[in-house]
Amino acid sequence: MRFWKVIVVVDVALLMGLGGGYLWWAREVRELRRELETTRRAAAERQASQRSWIVRGIVRSVLPQMGALNITHEPIPGLMQGMTMGFEAEDPRVLNGLTPGDAVRFTLQQKGERLFVVAIEKEVRE
Repeated sequence: MRFWKVIVVVDVALLMGLGGGYLWWAREVRELRRELETTRRAAAERQASQRSWIVRGIVRSVLPQMGALNITHEPIPGLMQGMTMGFEAEDPRVLNGLTPGDAVRFTLQQKGERLFVVAIEKEVRE
């Protein structure tokens, strides 16, 4: 075999190796980007679903049969302005002992798109 043929065969082999390596690398990068995006979405959902706030307010009505209550609350940073609105209790037992007019401090937790009162305690008025 002539020397130039050997050089051509080696060059073709190197080009095929480089081309194959590049294609393999591009596929790996695509898969890594896809996994990174999935992880970022999951982390954002987890973070959003675990947001909670401790808020002060005044009980306006208690609906134990519905597991809900209406509260006039102070502004909730990063969520909403102060207003009177209804909240669902995560566990209806947290509503026990509450009456309209009670000043309360409650923990509000976001789970997905919904907000739940997960804990509530009466505040002592002085």
